[in-house]
Amino acid sequence: MRDDEFAPLVTPHLLAMLRVARVMVGADDAEDAAQEAVTSAWRRRADLRDAAAVRAWLLRITVNTCHNWWRARNNPTGRHAQPLSEEAWLPAGLNAGDPGASDHAIRLDLRQAIASLEPEHQRLIALRYFAGLDSAEIGAMLGVPPATVRTRLRRALTLLRERLNGVSRDLASSAREKGNADV
Repeated sequence: MRDDEFAPLVTPHLLAMLRVARVMVGADDAEDAAQEAVTSAWRRRADLRDAAAVRAWLLRITVNTCHNWWRARNNPTGRHAQPLSEEAWLPAGLNAGDPGASDHAIRLDLRQAIASLEPEHQRLIALRYFAGLDSAEIGAMLGVPPATVRTRLRRALTLLRERLNGVSRDLASSAREKGNADV
């Protein structure tokens, strides 16, 4: 690949790379990690054999860069010390709003339920629903078949539904108790 062919090929995928980086390393470090991924892609541009596969290639480089970023900056053992923070991957619409509004409470419940999941499940939900990647793209990034991604994602969503149903049962129980206390 010639040097002048690289930028037009990569530019349409920069936002996806940034979203993936936000999911993996958090909002504060996402731009730096994405920039490092672009630099890494630039160095390896000769490895790209099929321009049609550039998105998957770039996203895989981004994931690898983010894994290395975590290992180097946060935990020398390579294991994540903390689960994903909600700011790392929730879209702005779920972080904003009037604290007194009912939709704000729903957003808080959703954030809490997602944060209660294992980091692997958080990442799958974030990559699929907040970064907008499909199972084939996620599979290419993680090195697993798309069917495996779909199975794991289905499990993550089942756990998320259970968490959210638990929240609504707790709220209903609390409302009933409060109603009895007022009598």
